[in-house]
Parts: sequence; structure tokens; C-alpha cells
Amino acid sequence: MQLLKRAHKHDVVVGVKPGQEILCHSCQKPVTGKIISALGKTWHPEHFKCASCNEPITSDKFNQQDGKPYCEDDYANLFLKRCAECKEPIKEKVIMALNRHWHEEHFRCAKCDKKLVDLSFFEKEGKPYCQEDYHLLFSPQCHGCKEPITEMAIGALGKKWHQACFTCLKCSQAVVEIQFEVLDDRPICSKCTNK
Repeated sequence: MQLLKRAHKHDVVVGVKPGQEILCHSCQKPVTGKIISALGKTWHPEHFKCASCNEPITSDKFNQQDGKPYCEDDYANLFLKRCAECKEPIKEKVIMALNRHWHEEHFRCAKCDKKLVDLSFFEKEGKPYCQEDYHLLFSPQCHGCKEPITEMAIGALGKKWHQACFTCLKCSQAVVEIQFEVLDDRPICSKCTNK
């Protein structure tokens, strides 16, 4: 963003010698009265226009692209990245995630709406999820405790188990043997089977 320098003919304009006529960059006619000095050029105020909408830039703030002035709205619409969530131009910090651009406040978990900036997140079908919700929604559940399995698991009895949850139905000790008995869809260790 540039700041506009407004001056009067009697003010010093850089690059103009005393007594030298000041010409408008747009119409090439002498500038009398108010002068706009921007982008290394001088203009009549009514000739300093947005390169897109052709409206005079009346604000003290403007943007430039390839040496041309743009009003704030046109610059945002033409040159800024758009948020994947709200589709509006991003004027502040751009978050790049999932091959898309986001406003910082719009990069949130698709389930709980928690802000995900600076957090670990997971993606499912193009949507971001916080770690907790991703596991809750998409990770397999342990047959023993019904909680999501996020690390190594045991596959036994046609189900998945946390290693710590694959325990004997009778003594609650971890079942580490390859062969074991089954009662009520739960393992029974060899010690309890032989009792």
C-alpha cells in the first residue's frame, strides 16, 4: 500500500527545478493548484485514477501493480489471494494449507470450529480437522475401550485393539500369546485357560 503525497504548485516537488512547469503525467498539461505526486510522477488530482475502474483515487491510500495505481478495492479483487472458506480477498496474513489460501480466522476444524493456525491438523475429503476430532471421527475404535486407535494396534478376533486393551477377560493381564481361548468375544490367556 502506498501513501499519496498531495501538494500545491508552490510546494517543492522532487525532480522539478524552480520555475519549471509541472506537467500532469496523464494529460501532459501544466498542473496548477493542487498536485498529486505518486509513483515518481505528478498528476492533476482528477487524473490520478485507478487503472481498473478508472475512478479518481481520492483516498490517501492506494496500491500499485506494474507501476499502475489501483484503488484498494480493485487491487484486492484483482491481485490478492482469495480465502477458501469465505471467497473474499485476503488483505492480511495468508495461511497456505491443503493447497488453498485462508484468512487466519477461517482456517478452522470442520467439526469443532477450533482455530488450526500453528496446530497439527489432519485432512479428510479436502476439509481440515483438529487432531482430536479427526481421530474421533475417522480412526478405528478399540474394541476394548471404544476409544480411537491412533498408534499401533492389535488385530484379533476380527477387531482392532489398543495393545494395552487386549487383556485377559479373567485376570486382566495382557494377552501376548499367539494362541488363546475366547469367551464373550474377549481373549482368555493360557494361564486362566489351564486353571
